[in-house]
Amino acid sequence: MMKQQLRKELKSLRNQLSTAQVEAWSQKICTNILTAPQYSQADVIFGYLAFGNEPNIDAVLQQALLDGKTVCVPQILSATEICALQLGSFDDLQAGPYGIRSVGAGNVIEPQQLELVLVPGVGFAPNGSRLGMGAGYYDRFLAQAGNAVLLGVTYNALLRAELPVEPYDRPVQYIVTETNVTPCG
Repeated sequence: MMKQQLRKELKSLRNQLSTAQVEAWSQKICTNILTAPQYSQADVIFGYLAFGNEPNIDAVLQQALLDGKTVCVPQILSATEICALQLGSFDDLQAGPYGIRSVGAGNVIEPQQLELVLVPGVGFAPNGSRLGMGAGYYDRFLAQAGNAVLLGVTYNALLRAELPVEPYDRPVQYIVTETNVTPCG
C-alpha cells in the first residue's frame, strides 16, 4: 500500500478515537515511558507537544523538568526543518505553526546532545519503521541525533505488521504504547 493512502487511513483511525480514550491511553503511555530505563538513563530528552489525537506526553515532559533533566521540544524552522529548543516551563508555550504548541524562544540544543528522543508518528511497525505526517521533519532531524535512543510513541491501534520504507526513513529502537515498551528488531 502506498504511504499516502496508509497515512490517510491511520490518521482517520486516530481521529476517530474519543477524547476519553486518548486521555486514558496517553496516561498509560506516560507511565510506561517514566518507568522505562531509557527515561531514567537520559539527562537530555527531546519530546513533542501533542496536537489532535496524538498521544499526549506532557506528563513525561513535566516530570522530566521536575527531575532536573534538560527537556527540549521541536520548533519548526522551515517547511522541512525543526530544531530542539529547551523548554523551561509549560508557561513558556504558545501556539506555533499549524496550531502546534511551541516555545517562543530559548536555547537551541544540538541534536548530538540528545540522549532520548520521544518520536511521534502516524504509525509504527515492530521493526522500528515509522510513518510520519509526510513532511520529513523527523527523518531529517533524527539523522543528526546519532547519540540518542529513539523511542516511538503510539497507540496499539496504530501498529502495523510492516510499513513502506524509504532509504531516508529513520527507524526507532523502541516503541511505547499504552501496554508496554518493546525493543524493535
